[in-house]
Amino acid sequence: MLYSAILMDADDTLFDFRTAERLAIIETLGGLGLDDPAAVELYVCINEACWKEFELGQITQSELKVKRFDKLLSALNIDADPRAVGDTYLASLARQWVLLPGAEAALAEIAACRPVAIVTNGIACVQRGRFDASPIHKYISALVISEEFGHPKPHPGIFIHALNLLGNFAPEQALMIGDSLTSDMAGAIAAGINTCWFNPENQPCPEHMAIDHIINKIEDMPRVALI
Repeated sequence: MLYSAILMDADDTLFDFRTAERLAIIETLGGLGLDDPAAVELYVCINEACWKEFELGQITQSELKVKRFDKLLSALNIDADPRAVGDTYLASLARQWVLLPGAEAALAEIAACRPVAIVTNGIACVQRGRFDASPIHKYISALVISEEFGHPKPHPGIFIHALNLLGNFAPEQALMIGDSLTSDMAGAIAAGINTCWFNPENQPCPEHMAIDHIINKIEDMPRVALI
């Protein structure tokens, strides 16, 4: 199969989001006078749950930005405005563009041969800030962010929109590479796009999901994308 266009996820596929998230929340909580590793882990859990609600359409992204800090501040008994704290966190996160090892080299190899679009559920000001500051922005032909598009992954429309930006490619001509089964793989399958699951932790593949490729190392991305 010769793929003509490549779609890729951003966080935990190219960016080391776990590190970026922790750096940003440590800085944010430090501004509130709190230095507590347990509070960082609490935020990570709350944030993950809020993003799942967003993927399922249970809350909007605007609600997510406030809800996660409302829950965190309440749990920590901190009297602060969750919206203002959330804004501080986003400003910090937008400066964190830590890449996963090997990500830049893999992306550069792919982009030299195929047009690449990033399809992300991230918040627009954060993702654009990170991509603009990172060395990988020059390899990206299109950046599609759910907050700007109006629907998050796994909505199939966001993937089709990315293909249109790259040059009106048909779904069967494209490959989606990402780490999330529920947003990247499920959405691409719904859109009729070929799939490559980046699975560094060697998790079992659900039997009900017809995934075309499974890789465990970033270095394998060009091998699959450039078949």
